[in-house]
Amino acid sequence: MRPGSRTFAAIWGFAEATLFFIVPDVLISSLALSSLRKALWACAIAALAASVGGLLVWFFAFNYPLATREILIHIPGISEGSFRSVEHLLTNGLYEGMVQGAFSGVPYKIFAAEAGASRQNPALFTLLSVAARLPRFVLVAFITWSLSHLVGGRLSIKNKLGLCLVLWAVFYIFYFAVIGW
Repeated sequence: MRPGSRTFAAIWGFAEATLFFIVPDVLISSLALSSLRKALWACAIAALAASVGGLLVWFFAFNYPLATREILIHIPGISEGSFRSVEHLLTNGLYEGMVQGAFSGVPYKIFAAEAGASRQNPALFTLLSVAARLPRFVLVAFITWSLSHLVGGRLSIKNKLGLCLVLWAVFYIFYFAVIGW
């Protein structure tokens, strides 16, 4: 993976963990179209960078819980219902809740805010963040890589990328239609 892709994965992972609302899976899947190795590197880097972004949100929520919640509420795809969902998911435990959230479309940044506001151990939260985010990233990479190889040479890499981005656009149209902008 070129350093530019690594940097982009780190920036995207950090940004999505804080204020950005498009998951790093978009980058990971586009890299997996041509290289599983590049995609897996992006998975690891995005998960690590997301944990740093999550720790930043944790810090703000620890010190300014109401202000942090008020800022996050204005991010597309986040509502009071999202916070209630996270509160419910966290009753299963921090790690279990974050894993369930990762696979059910609940923004990670809300888990970071709730963990900070409830004074969860920041080191534990950071470690569990990587472990909770990584499985979905890796699954996306393997599914995309497998589908790309299944299609093989019937589509050019440019056409595969175009199809991948259209599918992500459809996903987000549906997501925001259900969750709300």
